[in-house]
Amino acid sequence: MKSIILFFLMMIFVGCAAFQPKSFSKNALDEKLVTPERDSITLREVLNKNTNKNKFIQVFASYCPVSQASFDDVVAFQKEHPEKEYIFLSVDHTYHDWKRGLEYIKPKGQFYYIPKKGNGDLGKFLKLKSIPRFLKIDKKGTIKVYKTSKVSDKLK
Repeated sequence: MKSIILFFLMMIFVGCAAFQPKSFSKNALDEKLVTPERDSITLREVLNKNTNKNKFIQVFASYCPVSQASFDDVVAFQKEHPEKEYIFLSVDHTYHDWKRGLEYIKPKGQFYYIPKKGNGDLGKFLKLKSIPRFLKIDKKGTIKVYKTSKVSDKLK
C-alpha cells in the first residue's frame, strides 16, 4: 500500500514539474529579429556572436510600466556582474515605438526588436504571456534560467 501511495505522489510531483528546456528550439533560434539599424538578424546569430560568455536576456516592451521599473534593477545587476553579456529583446508594438523607447532605457547592452512579438516561434517557445521576462544562458548556450519575472539571485 505504501508503495502505491509513494508512486502516486511521485507522479504528481513529476507531473507538476515546471517546463525547463535546456536549449532553444530550432524555430526559435531561426526567428528574425531587427537591430536598431534596422538590419535583420536571427536569435541564433545573436547567441553565436556571444559565444563563451554568460548571457542575461530580458524580454521587455518600452511602453510597459513594469518593464520600465525593472530597468533600475537591471542596471544594479549590471554593476555587480559586468562580465555578462546583456541582450534585450523587445516586443513593442512597432519598430518605431521601440526605437523611440530606446532613448529612455538605462541598461546598456545589445538591443533587438521581435517583429512577431509573442506570436512567433520565439514567443511560443518562451510561452511568453507577460513581461518583463528574464533568462540566463551559460557560456555553452545552455538555458540555466528559463523563466523569471524579476532580477533575482537566480540570474547570478
